[in-house]
Amino acid sequence: MAPSPDSYHPNWHVRAITAPGPDSDLTLHVSFDNARFLFGCGEGTQRAYNQKRLTLKGLSGIFVGSGDAKGRSGLAGVLMTAADAGISKVGIVGPPDISHYLSTLRSSVIRDSLNIQMSAYPRNASTGEVVEMFKSPNITVSSLALTPQPIAGPSTTPYDVFDPHSSAFRPSRLSPVDAQKWCDAIVGDMFHNGPKARASRRPHSPRGSPNRPANPFVNPDGTLCTSLPDTRYPLPVPSREEVETQMVYFCHTPDVRGKFNVEMANKLGVPKGPIRGKLTRGEAIEVDDPGVEGGKRIVKPEDCLIGGGPGSIMIVVNCTTQTKSALLESPAFAKYQHSDIEGRGEGLHRAHLIVHKVTSSVWRSEEYQSWMSAFGDRTQHLIAETEEYPDRTVFNSAAWNTLQLSLLDPQVFSPPFVTAPHLPSTSLPPNTSLLTEGSYCRMHPPADVTTLPHHEKDIPFLYTHSDAEEARAKIRQDMPEYAQAVDAAREAVSSDPRTTGSSTPRPGDDITVTTLGTGSAIPSKYRNVSSTHLDIPGVGGIMLDAGEGTLGQMRRKFGKAGLKTLFEELRMVFISHMHADHHLGLTAVLEDRFRVSHLECTVMYSERCLKLIPCDPSIASLQHGISSPLFVIAPSNIALHMQETEQNLCEALELTFGSSYRSADQTRDLNRLLKDLDLASIWAPTVPHRGRAYGFALEHTSGWKIVYSGDTKPANILVEAGRDATLLIHEATLEDDKPEVAAHKGHSTFSQAIDIGKEMNARHILLNHFSQRYPKLPKLPEPVPEEDGSTTAQPVVSISFDFMSIRVKDMWKMAHYMEPMSMLFAEAEEEGEGEDSTLGAVKGDINPSVDGGAHVQVNGGGKSNKSKSEKKSGKNDKQKSKDNTDHNRKHISNNESAQSNGQGVQGTKQDIKVIKKTAALEYLAAGSTTTTTTTLEQEQGSGQAKRAGSPSMIQPEAKRRSTDSSAGQAEGGEGEGLDDKLDVC
Repeated sequence: MAPSPDSYHPNWHVRAITAPGPDSDLTLHVSFDNARFLFGCGEGTQRAYNQKRLTLKGLSGIFVGSGDAKGRSGLAGVLMTAADAGISKVGIVGPPDISHYLSTLRSSVIRDSLNIQMSAYPRNASTGEVVEMFKSPNITVSSLALTPQPIAGPSTTPYDVFDPHSSAFRPSRLSPVDAQKWCDAIVGDMFHNGPKARASRRPHSPRGSPNRPANPFVNPDGTLCTSLPDTRYPLPVPSREEVETQMVYFCHTPDVRGKFNVEMANKLGVPKGPIRGKLTRGEAIEVDDPGVEGGKRIVKPEDCLIGGGPGSIMIVVNCTTQTKSALLESPAFAKYQHSDIEGRGEGLHRAHLIVHKVTSSVWRSEEYQSWMSAFGDRTQHLIAETEEYPDRTVFNSAAWNTLQLSLLDPQVFSPPFVTAPHLPSTSLPPNTSLLTEGSYCRMHPPADVTTLPHHEKDIPFLYTHSDAEEARAKIRQDMPEYAQAVDAAREAVSSDPRTTGSSTPRPGDDITVTTLGTGSAIPSKYRNVSSTHLDIPGVGGIMLDAGEGTLGQMRRKFGKAGLKTLFEELRMVFISHMHADHHLGLTAVLEDRFRVSHLECTVMYSERCLKLIPCDPSIASLQHGISSPLFVIAPSNIALHMQETEQNLCEALELTFGSSYRSADQTRDLNRLLKDLDLASIWAPTVPHRGRAYGFALEHTSGWKIVYSGDTKPANILVEAGRDATLLIHEATLEDDKPEVAAHKGHSTFSQAIDIGKEMNARHILLNHFSQRYPKLPKLPEPVPEEDGSTTAQPVVSISFDFMSIRVKDMWKMAHYMEPMSMLFAEAEEEGEGEDSTLGAVKGDINPSVDGGAHVQVNGGGKSNKSKSEKKSGKNDKQKSKDNTDHNRKHISNNESAQSNGQGVQGTKQDIKVIKKTAALEYLAAGSTTTTTTTLEQEQGSGQAKRAGSPSMIQPEAKRRSTDSSAGQAEGGEGEGLDDKLDVC
């Protein structure tokens, strides 16, 4: 039986899950026997937990360290994962604008089952005041807000009276205190903290109805529906001071009661029985003693308990150059400093650990190190450097996979090499260490700071670009059978007529597609959530969706110099719909591109689109030196989110909202978009999904056409929009044996996606958005033999991987690569829904003290419960697949000749033996013009065909994060999207 979270368990430790880096921020995992807490929650936190084989089970509180986005951008993903795993209540503590931040996500982050206990640092607190923010049986956390010097004087803008039932109510005109009250109510509606009606449950009141409420937030029965997103009613933007606020957290645990000393109790005359239990619970008692006045003597707990003492204390400091003086001048630390002196005074405490999230210029300063030394020799310090950090990958599994794939084609599969993976040599103050991923400190019983060894399935990826050939040679040495298959595939590519012959270039052949995130719903170790980048010569870059962690993926893929070039050439961003896995990373991408001193831009939107255009690029002064315009086409709630977002982005954007942006403006702006990108047409049809969603079709004047499905069931309107497409990028969430599941969730199966491509006569089909149950290699359907005499050219079909970059004209090569890929990802055993799996990260627990040593089953449990008949059926299916291999090989050998030249190469018919034949191999190999003939033998379970320490895994179906926030929208809110062709003349 798991320990109750309502009781005190003194044993606890602190572990750094992630450290500041290109694709991560500081996340501390604080673990008690019966509860977990997070300090810091940057983008990729939930994915990092999966990578580190940890769980969120028992999560009780999240503490956000500052008002900037980087340290809290993973909050939404963690909360939704926690809710889907059955966690019912989580406390969130943060700076004054933390409830505002969550409120800006109300369009896409809603979970009825999760009770959020908000605790934002009060805006009306005195400067330097320490406020108790969180209390549980295990820990009490107080906070101090470090605010930079005010940039401007007090606001002279008059505020409205807080009356949300009024027709004149506008959240943007509320005072900071009232705005916090309103945002707290929004969070309550988002996470169902009380009997509040959600937007999607509002009764509809037709325009002109006598019962029509005064404003969109008022229900006909008078209750409030605060979480309704409406572009006419934006929230106020946080001030610069709030965005730059840094938090200090003082974490105290209760005093540890000692062990009851029976001998001492007997000497003191404590009678046996329940009265001794009072002493163990910390209560004083009275015992009979004729030798004292009154005949009663008081016995205190410490008289009979040995081995107890004060509870451990941890302090987490977030500090920047702007807030350093506020930190060093604060009297709040006096009681923790010099506490190592014997006979310490009343009210003095000794901190066992202080974690400093600071810049180099802060902690290296003489005054800061003097301040650190004042805590005494027994206090340990961990410095999380936010600027000069080592460049280490967090998601090692994806990095190793890409390195292994790079043996096939290093241009297509370019690993996310690091630059400086090792800690810099530097002089540190006493008792001080630089924090890295895996830094660990046991708080009770107390121990020194150390670094945990890496898990055997989480081997650090430390290769730099200069180590590339050495790394590939090591792969070849360790995986000889895979290396043999790679050589055969590369030889097949080099002898293919499309390599050796000359063909007339077609429009779009030179477009490069980079898949930054190819998973669905929630990220896994191997696949991040949705994002694709198109590099189009002569046009620039186009980004299709931007799920959480997209900026980190871009930094890893392109490096500093490459990212600067990408931002310079980025011309358009398209967001397909408001599901979190498609847009939560957009703000970080835009902030990084528009990192400015002064930049004037205009953001315009209508019910159909959103567009960003710099007004005067010549005056722009950006971190990246970028002055080119950027167009964003997205649902209008993206515009609402951007308007309400952090000050540093809003200062980069001169926001224009309201009824003034009508069809004439849209026509003008779309004409400019078409002209600037030399496009013939843009079409964003509404596609069938859970909630409002859009596909996207771009046609260039040169003749190429790119079609993107977003999330959708098979849709005829997408076929119409994509007729004769050069490239179709289509979601393929589920395999073919789950059509009912796909239909219910608004997705497509592999065959359905391919059929859509065939119907629209697409030349190339790239499949992505795979369910996390297929973390490595999705299983595609077997090819259907063509009828004799058929002249219909089959599309080139490819699957996608994170960090893959491939030109359209090279996609045919993937057919040759599938055989070694299939071998690389062959499973020695199917791990099913183990602790590795995406939802397994919250279903099970590797800490046996939490669940009594057994996997806790949540929403179906962590182990497969297949019946004997089901298992037998599965074996029969595998046997059928094996029996069909020869037939498919013959079909492949006699399939159509190369599309480009119409030339044919007769393949041989030697048997090919592999451990696990996947349908993906069979289908994609059908696009190959030659047949690879080799024998690949491997002892099942030997593990030689995969990297030691990083076995693949089969993950369970990830619960879809679905919110249809568009339902029940107020008139004038969310629009219908670009349902018509936008080929404006």
